[in-house]
Amino acid sequence: MIKRISLCCLLAFAVLAAVLTVNQGKALALDENSCLDCHANPDLFKTDANGNKISLYVDPQELDKSAHRFIDCTTCHTDDPHHVATPLNKLSLAEKCGTCHEYQYALYSDSIHGQVVSSGDQQAATCVDCHSDDSNPHSVIRVLEASAPTYKKNIAQTCAKCHDNEQLMASYGIVEQVYETYMSSFHGKALELSSYTVSQLDKATCTNCHGAHDIKAVTDPNSPVADLQNLVKTCDQVGCHPGADLQFAAGFLGHREASPQNQPVAHYTEVVFTIILYSVVAFGAIVVLLAIIRYALNRWRNES
Repeated sequence: MIKRISLCCLLAFAVLAAVLTVNQGKALALDENSCLDCHANPDLFKTDANGNKISLYVDPQELDKSAHRFIDCTTCHTDDPHHVATPLNKLSLAEKCGTCHEYQYALYSDSIHGQVVSSGDQQAATCVDCHSDDSNPHSVIRVLEASAPTYKKNIAQTCAKCHDNEQLMASYGIVEQVYETYMSSFHGKALELSSYTVSQLDKATCTNCHGAHDIKAVTDPNSPVADLQNLVKTCDQVGCHPGADLQFAAGFLGHREASPQNQPVAHYTEVVFTIILYSVVAFGAIVVLLAIIRYALNRWRNES
C-alpha cells in the first residue's frame, strides 16, 4: 500500500512538472480575448495626434505577477478598447482605478497629489506611481507582498522616486531633503535594519506620519504634521509614542537639518560632540604616533 501511495505521489509530481514545463514562458494571467497575442509584441505601438509614438506593449511576465492577473483586460479597457477615445494621462488612470477602488480614489482625489493631478499636472504621483515599480498599470503588486513598492519596508524608497528628485521638488517649492533626512533619522535607520517580517516593521515610515491615499500638504490645517498640535496626535497614534506632548513634538527636526535657525540647541550640541569626537581621535592618533617614534628610537639606540 505504501509503495502504491509513493508511486501515485511521484506520478502526480511528474504530471505537475510536465504541465509547468509546457506552460513555461506562456502568460498565466487571465486573457479571455487573447489580447496578448498582439500586445505581447514589444514593437507594438500607436501614434497620437502629435506624432508621438505610444507603446502598446504589455510584458506577460509582469502581468503574471500583478495583483490584477485574474482580471480580464476588458475590465479596465472595456469590451471595445480599440474604439474608445480615452486620454492617456495620470488623471484618467486614477479615475479608472477608482471604478473599483472607490474609497481609496475618494481619499486620493482630496489629497495633495490628487489635487495637483486634477489641475492637469502630469508630474505628481498617482496610483501606479506608488503601486508599481515602473509606474505601469500592468505591474501593480499586492500591498502585502514583500516586493511591493507599498510594502512598509519599501515605502521610503517609493516616495523617494519623486521626493529625492531635487529638480522635481524645486518645481513645487520643496527644498527639504526629505528622503536623506528620513534615512539618517532614528526611524529610517531602524526600519532599514529591520527584516521584512511584519513583527519588525513597527517603525514609523512616510505613511505613518503623512497618511497614504489621503496625504495632505504640510501647510494644510488638516495635515497630520501641520502644526505641533497635530504632530502630538500623530506621534501618539497607534502607541508609537504614548503620552507625547507639545514639548516632545517641539524637538522634532522635521525634514531639515539642525542649524542655528532650526533647532539651535540640537545644532550646537552636534557641533560640540563633533569637536569632542575629532579631538579624541586626533589625541589617540598622536599617542600611537609618539609610541611608534619612541619604539623606533629605542630600537635604533640598541642596535647602535
